[in-house]
Amino acid sequence: MTKKAFATIVVEAMERRGISAMDLHRMSGVSYDVINKLKHRPESSTKAENARRLAAALDLEWSDGDNSVDNKNEIQMVDVYDVSASAGHGQIVDSEYVIDRLSFPPDYLARLTRTDPRHLKIIGVKGDSMEPTLKDDDVVMLDTSKTSLDFDGLFVLRWGDALHVKRIGRGSNGSVRIISDNRDAYPAIEMQRAEIEVVGKVIWMGKKV
Repeated sequence: MTKKAFATIVVEAMERRGISAMDLHRMSGVSYDVINKLKHRPESSTKAENARRLAAALDLEWSDGDNSVDNKNEIQMVDVYDVSASAGHGQIVDSEYVIDRLSFPPDYLARLTRTDPRHLKIIGVKGDSMEPTLKDDDVVMLDTSKTSLDFDGLFVLRWGDALHVKRIGRGSNGSVRIISDNRDAYPAIEMQRAEIEVVGKVIWMGKKV
């Protein structure tokens, strides 16, 4: 079982979340000078109270006594947005903001994607057009770095002001075929690429029991 210096874990967590030393100072209450020292001197340590505050702010598991973090216990956080993609005729989006964060073991997340967690989003699903794959009120994780329409798969797409979760395929004359899994109720349609914005590829789903 490998160990990393606490300073190294703090810096890696800051980089994953895209936050600065000043951001972490505001989040944790630990002085900017202490955080800056950890950032630029990986071998440095800090007092236990500072370590606790930093670990709490960054959602890290911290062990009392040695200023180190067990890699096995490290978690990665993915933002959950107050947004739903329609599995139907289109979900209008008025705003986007983070309402929660879900934790994932890094080895599990690495099996889903190599993308940095800051480029991942979790959103809800509304409607029945993707049944039985996705049902109303399921949630999906998007990899927002994957926006190419040259690859088939399950994507969240935007056209007009509405979000849709659909499969895509090849259409005629360079168009994109938009496919619902509930094909009897929602026949496939074809659209030109210029009409579609790809929000991200669905790489994980959470389902209601």
